[in-house]
Amino acid sequence: MKKIMTVIYTALLVLTLAACGNDRDGGSEDGTMQIYTTVFPLKSFAEQIGGDTVDVETIYPNGVDIHSYEPTQKEMIDFAGGDLFLYTTDEFDPVAEKIKNAVGDHSNFHAAGNTISEDDFIEMHEGHDHGDEDHDEAHGHGDEGHGHGSEDPHIWLDPVFSLQMAESIKDRLVEMNPDQEALYNENFEALANDLKDIDAEFKAITGTPVRDTIYISHESLGYLADRYHFNQVGITGMNNQEPSQQELVEIIENVEAQGTPYILYEQNLTSRIADTIRRETDTEPLEFHNLSVLTDRDPDDATYQSLMRENIQVIDRALNE
Repeated sequence: MKKIMTVIYTALLVLTLAACGNDRDGGSEDGTMQIYTTVFPLKSFAEQIGGDTVDVETIYPNGVDIHSYEPTQKEMIDFAGGDLFLYTTDEFDPVAEKIKNAVGDHSNFHAAGNTISEDDFIEMHEGHDHGDEDHDEAHGHGDEGHGHGSEDPHIWLDPVFSLQMAESIKDRLVEMNPDQEALYNENFEALANDLKDIDAEFKAITGTPVRDTIYISHESLGYLADRYHFNQVGITGMNNQEPSQQELVEIIENVEAQGTPYILYEQNLTSRIADTIRRETDTEPLEFHNLSVLTDRDPDDATYQSLMRENIQVIDRALNE
C-alpha cells in the first residue's frame, strides 16, 4: 500500500508541476529571484551576496533535525516554483537529491559544495585523528566513514570550505543575473573578509590549547577538528547511534581523568545520554550551534558570521578554560 501511495503522490506531483511549469517567468513581479536552500549557511550567504535582488528561504523549519526531515509533496511543489535551489552536495545533502528527483527540470539546482575538491576532503581526513578510534569504529565511524565520509554533512562549519561555497553561490547569481555582477562581487568580498577573519580567530584559539579534546552530544565537529587540530568525541554517532554500556563507562572515565569541564550540546538536538554523562561527571553544558537550522531562540538578524563567532567563544572555553 505504501508503495502504491508513493506512486500516486509522485504522479500527482508531476502533473501539478507540468500544469504550473509554464507560469514561471524567472523571477517575481518586482524582479527579485526566489531562492530556496537546504541548510542555514547557504541561506545566509545567498542573502548577503544577493542583497535586495533575492528572496531566500530555507526548506527547514526552525529547530528540526535535518537527518530525519522529509518534505511534503506540497512543499516540493513550492520549491519547484523557485528560480534557484541551493544545497551542499548530492552526497552530503540527500534531501536535496530527493527533491531534485521529484521536481525534475522545474527548478534550477546548484550544489555549492561541488567546488570543494575530493582531494581536500581526503587530505584533511588523512591528516588528523578525531580521537577515540575504538569509539569511532563501534559507532560505524572508522577511517572510512567518520569525518569526511558520506555520513558527516557539516562541511559549512569549516570557514575555508564555506568561503568556497559562498564564491560558488556568487558565481551562480552572476550567471543568472549578470546586470548585478558588480553588486554581487562587492557583497561577496565583504563576506569573504568575514570568513577569513573567522578562520584566523579559530587558529588563534586552537594554536596552543590547554586541552585537545572536546566532548559533544552528537558528532558534528569533524571538519573543525580536522582544520584546527583538536579531537572530538561524539557521545552519539553521526546518525544518533547510541554508545554501548561499556563505551558509556569509558567516556565517563575519560572525562573525569582528563578533567574535562564541559560537554557541548547542539541547538536543535537533545541527548539523554549526554545528560547522564554530565550528571555523572559534574560537567557544565555549553551550547554549540551547528548552523544546520535556526531555532526560535535565534535572533531574526542572525547570520553565519554572528553564529560562528558565538561558536568560537564556545570552542575557546571548551579547549582553554
